[in-house]
Amino acid sequence: MKLVLPVIVLVALQLNVGFSAETFRLSAGANEVSFPFAERNRRLLVTTPDNFDPGRTYPTLFCFHGAGGRADGQSSRWGRHANQSDLVVVSAEAVQPLAKWNFKDNFHTEAHDDVAFVLSVVNKLIEEGVADKAKLYATGHSSGGLFCYRLAKETDVFAAFSPMSCGMVKGSHDPGPNAKRVPIMQVIGDQDKSFHGSTNPRVTMYSARERIEIWRRFNQCDQKPMLRNHGEGISVQSYTGPSGNEVAFCKVEGQGHHLRLDLRDRTDALALKFLLKHRRD
Repeated sequence: MKLVLPVIVLVALQLNVGFSAETFRLSAGANEVSFPFAERNRRLLVTTPDNFDPGRTYPTLFCFHGAGGRADGQSSRWGRHANQSDLVVVSAEAVQPLAKWNFKDNFHTEAHDDVAFVLSVVNKLIEEGVADKAKLYATGHSSGGLFCYRLAKETDVFAAFSPMSCGMVKGSHDPGPNAKRVPIMQVIGDQDKSFHGSTNPRVTMYSARERIEIWRRFNQCDQKPMLRNHGEGISVQSYTGPSGNEVAFCKVEGQGHHLRLDLRDRTDALALKFLLKHRRD
């Protein structure tokens, strides 16, 4: 049997004065992009549908890896949905070798403006007619999930978020007066290290229940959730309200920081369904 390897299209971005990208030039399937930002090249893996049409815009999902990871893992995890759900998947990579997202100022030994980096990529995708600006979404695992909470507080370009297997930082991720209401679905195992919250001299993490309650109140959702079970310990509590900015809590019983693969695939499908039903006005 002949082994057929996936083709990765390397996209060399043209540069102009100010070290910025002129165009993406994406092809159907897997693309590796070197995106210039803040005088360094940032790596993106961008997956488009097999029938990718550069003349139309697509719902676009950003996914962020955990600490010490690379873009490849999240790209493999979420890229397969590009064809199934007719969307563009952008797996962004944190600056190596630290490989941690700047989810909180003055926390890591290296400080990179990852929020500005992501917004720069978003703006380029919209400018190039790739991303539908009303249908931008973000998810992330662990450090990437924490970064989603920062994006939810500090940006207003995303239609919905699904942070996974992560905490939420007290004092840094609480939505303040300048934050915009946005739908959020949290996915986490009840044996995860951040499920019950934590405190150390450098950071305090809210528990899963606390952060859901914070966003429920902020989004002005009803106090009583709708509960749905999805088999083998997967349950989703959904809080809705007149604003339409839903908050959902997907709990997986007996699972830790890394969900069992089959359970992860099922919760990913639930999260993607949640994300794609929302759009930004």
